[in-house]
Amino acid sequence: MSSPSREHLLGYLLGALERTEHEQVELELDQDPMLRAELQRLERCVIRLGLEDQPRSFDPPMGLAARTCEYVSLQSRPAVERRSVLSPAGHSEARRRFTWSDLVVAAAVLVAAASLFFPAIGYSRIQAQIATCQNQMRLVGRGMHDFSDLQPDHSFPGPEASGNRSVAGVVAPLLVSHQLVRDPQVFICPASNAARQTKAFRVPDLKELDRASGMALAALQEVMGGDYGYNMGYTRDGQLVRPCNLRRGHYVLAADAPSDAQPGRVSANHRGRGQNVLYEDGHVQFIVRLDGSDLTDDPFHNRDGRVAAGLDCDDAVLGASAYRPMPLTLISDGK
Repeated sequence: MSSPSREHLLGYLLGALERTEHEQVELELDQDPMLRAELQRLERCVIRLGLEDQPRSFDPPMGLAARTCEYVSLQSRPAVERRSVLSPAGHSEARRRFTWSDLVVAAAVLVAAASLFFPAIGYSRIQAQIATCQNQMRLVGRGMHDFSDLQPDHSFPGPEASGNRSVAGVVAPLLVSHQLVRDPQVFICPASNAARQTKAFRVPDLKELDRASGMALAALQEVMGGDYGYNMGYTRDGQLVRPCNLRRGHYVLAADAPSDAQPGRVSANHRGRGQNVLYEDGHVQFIVRLDGSDLTDDPFHNRDGRVAAGLDCDDAVLGASAYRPMPLTLISDGK
């Protein structure tokens, strides 16, 4: 496959490609910003088809097919018998018309087919959104790694202890201002409410963020990080420290943003089914349960159970855009 066509991109969204084709499309997306823009346009077209409300995924009732066949048999037999009595010999086929019984039988068959077909479509669309979200999170992760390569201590972008940049969402303005992420739409999850208003989303540059104050500053901080949560660093000797790139496969850098309205503050981006998680080594994984074996650390709370900076370099805590890592004012101990 020299260059992905629209059919390949659509198949990528719907999870219908072979593994080798899927990997090739991912590689092309990583290297071609125009192709990523085309993928975004296709995603919005899929949403506009009227399928933006994700259906519940459930198995058809047990014995549905058998009960449907039995119902068809019971409804069709009386209709055949009545026709044979009322129609003159030789004219039964010519005068055959649809009856209410025929319509009821057809409706029953359609309902049975729909109960099997539409959940499958809904499941495919959910999987496509998860895959698109994962690809965008990889792009964010690549930008964070490129940022760390520019730092003397190889630290990742993150909030400061105080000031206009003291919120988790500052990661997005840092990456955009350094041109490490060129398309701000990668900070929007396709399975979030904000995905329906992608045209209104923007990421301020650092100059605009530093100049803002009052309600204007609060408004920027609330949304500038998009739909993802970012590592808020950890404390060492009372000071906020940004994590450095150690290529750890278990340390979390970003994920679908936590929600205070969800049990355990898990993300609401994928209707509570789980969240994509970006690790320090660059890989992304969809986690269904935070208390499972996939995670050795709760990424939405520190070890004290607080929504604040971690307690050490291995305690990763993610915050949504406006979350602050240092809820308390630092005191210098009189030195």
